[in-house]
Amino acid sequence: MLSFNSNLTTHIAGTETKVFWYLKLYYGDETSFTGVSDTDRTISTVNYYGVVSSWNNLNSRLDVQNFSAGQSVFSVNIINTDNTISGGRFSDLFSSNNYDNRKWELYMNAGGLADGDAEMIATGVISGDFDCNNKSMTLRLSSYNSRKNKEVPNSKVTKSGYNNAPEKNIDAPIPVLYGDFSINSTYPSPLDQYVSAVKVPAIITNQYDQANSVVIAKPDSVAMHTLNDKNLYHYSEGGYSACDSANVTVTASTPEVQFSGITFYSFKNLTGAQDAVDRTP
Repeated sequence: MLSFNSNLTTHIAGTETKVFWYLKLYYGDETSFTGVSDTDRTISTVNYYGVVSSWNNLNSRLDVQNFSAGQSVFSVNIINTDNTISGGRFSDLFSSNNYDNRKWELYMNAGGLADGDAEMIATGVISGDFDCNNKSMTLRLSSYNSRKNKEVPNSKVTKSGYNNAPEKNIDAPIPVLYGDFSINSTYPSPLDQYVSAVKVPAIITNQYDQANSVVIAKPDSVAMHTLNDKNLYHYSEGGYSACDSANVTVTASTPEVQFSGITFYSFKNLTGAQDAVDRTP
């Protein structure tokens, strides 16, 4: 979720209707850029050409359960008539400068605010794949995947490394998690075991450890800030069941979770129970 500075947040939440975007298209060694927007603007003494006829959707995708993420290509429609920009067409400028595979940055601000209140909401690489005629040009702006082709996560469950892993988990990625996932529940024990603010995926790396009579799972490829033995869950058909914490051992530095036993618990609100709680003095 985007987090804007307080001035921009207040402005958007109020009656302001003049929220606008502007785009920086870098070229060459990326020390210079061409600024464009939906109308002519001067931002921090830089002239932005009002050549954007429309902004298309900018979407990102995150599938936590299947360990995958992606960003759709962001396309921008540019007016490309004669004498549009720098005495010529935008396509002329695009062909004369080296924009291919260079950085782009998309900013958001609102009328009446200072330039310093703007927030960058997206960035990536300018694609050389575009559509063009003598009236319009469509730029395709990609994420940084095309430049920094790094597979994330790069830790996978291999047969050589985890020879007792379930067959379906071989070559599956070990999740990479960012943030603090400790649970500071206000519910009393043992209810705090069944209700948590967040749940994150782990992958089974040892279907069954015969020496220790446990199943081993890894929730990340690096050490996590906090692992809690009271919040290990089995997910099935839209529900989470908590493992008895007496049967759970966590090793934060590995990180690794070991669990045993066949008993899992879930907490269900009974009909009318919430109403009864609300009426308790």
